[in-house]
Amino acid sequence: MTAESNLKLIQHMYVALNAQDLDAHDQYWHEDMIWHGPPGFGDIHGRERFKYDVLAEFYKAFPDYHVSHEIEFANETWIAGTGYLTGHQHGEYLGLPPTGLPVKMRFSDFWLVVDGKLKENWVMVDHVDTFKQLGVDLMAVVKKS
Repeated sequence: MTAESNLKLIQHMYVALNAQDLDAHDQYWHEDMIWHGPPGFGDIHGRERFKYDVLAEFYKAFPDYHVSHEIEFANETWIAGTGYLTGHQHGEYLGLPPTGLPVKMRFSDFWLVVDGKLKENWVMVDHVDTFKQLGVDLMAVVKKS
């Protein structure tokens, strides 16, 4: 794969993410893919688990979910990007009951591409800022511990 084709792969996958089209992800992810989630999620093995244990749950928590990259780059094997997920929290998120509040969640992703599909994904999320937007000061919670 080329850097250009890998960038197109991610851009098309993001269309499916924003459309909340779980079935469309079959064309972008290997069946035995691994999603290395941020703290609170852990590793998810397999495309079906990723679709229903991660994506579907995000869509429930943030039904107006929208993601976009500010920066993305790739080579023949790797893709990286950073951007924001925006939405309003109308479902539980990592144990936090629905707040109805808007959120602008910063994230970074690194993807390994094998045979034209995404094989592994490492995800970082700025949960300190995200939870602050949702009314929880995680730093205050840590200081009390």
